[in-house]
This record gives sequence, C-alpha cells and structure tokens, in this order.
Amino acid sequence: MIKITKKVIDTSAKNLLFKLTDAELDETMSEFDAILSQMSFIGNIKDIDKAEPMTFPINETQEKMREDIATTPLDVEEELKMVPSRLGNQVRLPKVVG
Repeated sequence: MIKITKKVIDTSAKNLLFKLTDAELDETMSEFDAILSQMSFIGNIKDIDKAEPMTFPINETQEKMREDIATTPLDVEEELKMVPSRLGNQVRLPKVVG
C-alpha cells in the first residue's frame, strides 16, 4: 500500500481538477491518519478473521416496495410534448460537466 503523504493528496486533488489550500491539506492528512489508525486497531483485534462480515449494520430489514402494475406506456410523441427541449425524439439536457 502506498504511504499517504501531503504530496500524494495534493497530486490526487490536481488529478481530480481541484486545488487544496495548505489548511485543507493538513486537515485531509489528519483525517487519513485517523482512518489508518482505526484500520490498524481493527486489524490487531484477536481472531478478527473469524468474524462474519456485515453487509448492513441491522439484521432486520423491511422491504416496502409497491406492487408492479403493468400499464401501457405513453406514445413517444406524447411524452416529448412535455419536455422543454428535444433533439429529434430524445430529451435534450443541459451540459453538466466542463
């Protein structure tokens, strides 16, 4: 595993197209230190490998899903009458990235 340093965090931030201030770098470093400390603590628990992994913290789940009812879909032209902008028979959306 690669050692987490300020340089690694700064490089990762630049790769994600944002810049961190020195204060943000320090805070992120301390958060990584806390996470790594907790992982080390958990790793040192005796017989941790024998514990059954949890996928959800509560054993009882309730699934309240509505019943699927088959219906006839709307005509494409009828649906496209409801959109503010279209491109052919597709809904045109505003650009959201760069």
